[in-house]
Amino acid sequence: MNGYRFVSDWMLETSAEELWKLIEEPERADWWRGCSICKVKAGSSGDGIGDEYRTVIRTRMLYKLSFTAKIVEKRKPCLIELRADGHLEGSGRLEFEQIGACTRVRYTWEVRTKKRWMNLWAPFFRPAFVWNHNRVMADCIDGLTTRLGIRLISPEPAEA
Repeated sequence: MNGYRFVSDWMLETSAEELWKLIEEPERADWWRGCSICKVKAGSSGDGIGDEYRTVIRTRMLYKLSFTAKIVEKRKPCLIELRADGHLEGSGRLEFEQIGACTRVRYTWEVRTKKRWMNLWAPFFRPAFVWNHNRVMADCIDGLTTRLGIRLISPEPAEA
């Protein structure tokens, strides 16, 4: 399996609370182009920790990735941490930091691919896979800013 570590940073012209309202119910992420999220299991605590979501991403490179994301930590309105298992295996950490009238959004995604063809071709296509990830995340931010009617102040593409 091949490992990837992506860190995406954005500064959005909105409050962390407004972002949280949209993000805390991932199954309602119809604003994210190419991504569908469906809740498959509720955690026992009722606070979202332990909830599991089936996520399917249709990428710009015309392949799909699907995985189950389990919420392992959640602190309103600043943090959601998850564990992924499926075509991608690893962890994600979404952090919101209020800075004046803006919110810094940082998403750290540390995963390994479990699709055989991706692992076989990774030595040749890694730059394309990184580009593809950056497009998926750009679609996320584009959809989010459009839905909320807010402005993206500073984007930073993810590094891998």
